[in-house]
Amino acid sequence: MTLQSDYYHRSARLATLGFFLAKAFKELLEPKQLVIEHSFGDGLFCHEAHWQPIEDREIRLLQHAMEAWIGNMEPIVFTEKPKEEALAFFRANHSLSKQEVVRRWQGDTIPVLIFENHWDICLEPVTRYKNMLTPFELRPYNHGFLLRLGEADQELLPPFQDRPRLFSILEEQEAWSRALGISTVRELNELVRRGEHQELMWVAEGLHEKKLARIADQLVKHFPDRPLICVAGPSSSGKTTFAKRLCIQLRVNGYRTLPLSMDDYFRDRRDIPVGPDGTQDFEALSAMDVDLLTERVDRLLAGDTVPRRKFDFQEGVGRDLDETDSAGEKEFILLEGIHGLNPALIQALGESRVQKIYISAITTLNLDAQHRISTSDNRLLRRLVRDYQFRGYAPRDTIARWDSVRQGEERHIFPYQEEADYLFNSSLIYELSVLAGLALPLLEAVAGDDIVAEKALYLRRFLQLFESIDPGGVPSISLLREFIGGSGFSY
Repeated sequence: MTLQSDYYHRSARLATLGFFLAKAFKELLEPKQLVIEHSFGDGLFCHEAHWQPIEDREIRLLQHAMEAWIGNMEPIVFTEKPKEEALAFFRANHSLSKQEVVRRWQGDTIPVLIFENHWDICLEPVTRYKNMLTPFELRPYNHGFLLRLGEADQELLPPFQDRPRLFSILEEQEAWSRALGISTVRELNELVRRGEHQELMWVAEGLHEKKLARIADQLVKHFPDRPLICVAGPSSSGKTTFAKRLCIQLRVNGYRTLPLSMDDYFRDRRDIPVGPDGTQDFEALSAMDVDLLTERVDRLLAGDTVPRRKFDFQEGVGRDLDETDSAGEKEFILLEGIHGLNPALIQALGESRVQKIYISAITTLNLDAQHRISTSDNRLLRRLVRDYQFRGYAPRDTIARWDSVRQGEERHIFPYQEEADYLFNSSLIYELSVLAGLALPLLEAVAGDDIVAEKALYLRRFLQLFESIDPGGVPSISLLREFIGGSGFSY
């Protein structure tokens, strides 16, 4: 995962396309300014910095220029420049956010990407191989456009799959960040340097509480017809704390909640089917005993008492405990797990009885106008800190497993996110400044010259761009406490 070696990875290909887009935008559309905002679907959402409209004609001009550059023989050059030279360049271009990045970058030089007369700092893995940058398209979308990228071994892009509900959540978060004046790392760092970050932390937590309350209000409107709540989301999105805080908000409304973990309804390890590659897929729906889960849920809704289920992950077997569960008259049943939005499970539970919630930590803070922050990296850093403190996993092991975790999410979670009745973004605008102080020592301990060590080095350089915030100011019921410790909840 060196900045120029991981050229097959989709994120590296997309970052390089963003570099070409920035060159085209600067040369063809100035004085308009490009913002590459956030990932969306199979690409990136982009817009003009001051929300000026981008005409279809202009989008076609950008695409034609990018296609010409990608198709010619001119190479992409990856090199280093002295930081003083980079600072002078960005001062001349009035780019405050890029100046902040250069100042905080560790070392006397900073990596840059150059093509013809255009160059920019290189903050993420990229590819030097232009044949890896197709197929792509620029597609008008909302008040901006999408930069879409297909698979390198395909000639054509797949049909566009819109995700309007997810986009609305992203745009709401972006608008909130702009209202606070915190859209880039520079703006966050300046707030921390002035010692004014505590109020930002309270406001961010208040936004979470407000959204939790709104979801709870909507849930009770559909009780008792839809008494089942299914919560799903990718790894380290904060599902457990979200569920606990949602239970509190439902209690405020006069309703109790019986939580059930889908993980406790795994089949015994010896009974989990073997996939085409000869290995057991523990993340497939077939690894769950769906019949037992639905039978227990049906009995609970009928007013019966059922044995409490617990899966022993060390022995690989599920057991009924001596304790029992039951649901009262004004009591929801909340099921949490990766398959919470899977249509097959929802159908088995009875779709008309279920309300579905999707939760993810969708980062909307940017490094600068052309460099977004990866949502996946944000979640990996959460997991890195949590797994080291509470699960005994070495940072190297957590990083090594991450690609496998991501593949499971792509198969079992992301395809169904638009099926949710409610979406919740668990990211906190200040959290990377807190995670920086906790994760940096762990990342520094990852030695070697393999891809895991390279990823650790990349994450270290990334976190060093942030002013650190003392975790003591994080409220005890914050979702972030699930990962950094000190939570008021028991897990």
